[in-house]
Amino acid sequence: MAERETTLQPHGVPRIYGDVPPFMAVPHCKSLDGLAADAVVIGMPYDGIATFRGGATRRAPQEIRKFSLLFGGYNFDWDMEVLGALEVCDIGDVDVAPGDNAASYARLESRVAEICGAGAAPVMFGGDHGVTYPAVKAVAEHLGAPLGVIVFDTHLDLSEHLNEDRLTRASPVKRICELPQVDPSTVAMIGIKGPRNPPEWTPLYRELGMAVYSNQAVIDRGMAAVAEEALKRASPDGRPVYVSVDIDAVDPAWAPGTNSPEPGGLTGREIIEGVRICCRDGFAGFDVVEVSPDFDSASGQTSLLAARLGAEALACLAAKKQGKQDAWKTAHGAGV
Repeated sequence: MAERETTLQPHGVPRIYGDVPPFMAVPHCKSLDGLAADAVVIGMPYDGIATFRGGATRRAPQEIRKFSLLFGGYNFDWDMEVLGALEVCDIGDVDVAPGDNAASYARLESRVAEICGAGAAPVMFGGDHGVTYPAVKAVAEHLGAPLGVIVFDTHLDLSEHLNEDRLTRASPVKRICELPQVDPSTVAMIGIKGPRNPPEWTPLYRELGMAVYSNQAVIDRGMAAVAEEALKRASPDGRPVYVSVDIDAVDPAWAPGTNSPEPGGLTGREIIEGVRICCRDGFAGFDVVEVSPDFDSASGQTSLLAARLGAEALACLAAKKQGKQDAWKTAHGAGV
């Protein structure tokens, strides 16, 4: 007798939902074989160990894709037909193993490695912030060369473990700093703030030599100055950069739908500006994580913002390809 199937969907088959479109209506790619693309969108609908109120980020990739249909391929800010300049496809969601961090992370790592192997940059929507680590690991191992990392976040995420698990949303930055391709001095974090960062994280980030720009630094100096400096720290020699956005870096007034909201954060305009600057020279990988649709406003504003950040990341790739990295500053002059 044949062994009974234990899952409705074989591992490795991307999850596609009948009522969910591909991101920004780009083509859905069922396979990466023979693919020639600049970027591939991938969803990671995974909640690991909850640290405050969990179980809500798994629906984020679906909701972000739905809200992305509000955007066309032309971006006025850049005066650019973004999707006309790029080859982009959406490969669907990773088939996660609920409750198993290690197995789920391994599946994501394998999928991102395939994307990189096809010559494309992964654009990932999580999922909790723990999923950034396997994505960065896959990118770094594919490059086999130094990789810089920029993270927008409220929290430093430097735990050694959480409930004896070293792979959680509390530890991605710590794990990233341990990768042989990542020098901790080229890990830059923007927007750190608040009383939910354990006291032991502060001396640790200093010991590691990370570049940490607090939320207050953004208030005092402005996002442009902070992001420019963070990019120089992450890529002092032009090395590729992975950019991760934990949506809880943004103030709950703009992004209420997240697992760990923290008042006093970045504005929607600031996070868009930060992404534009940090992705200016392209990126080896990009993600938006910790969007929790169940906690969002009725308008879905957090998913909408996350979709916009993905659209801006793609605009940066298109601008880089055309040598127009600063078009968002100059396309329409000073107005009339």
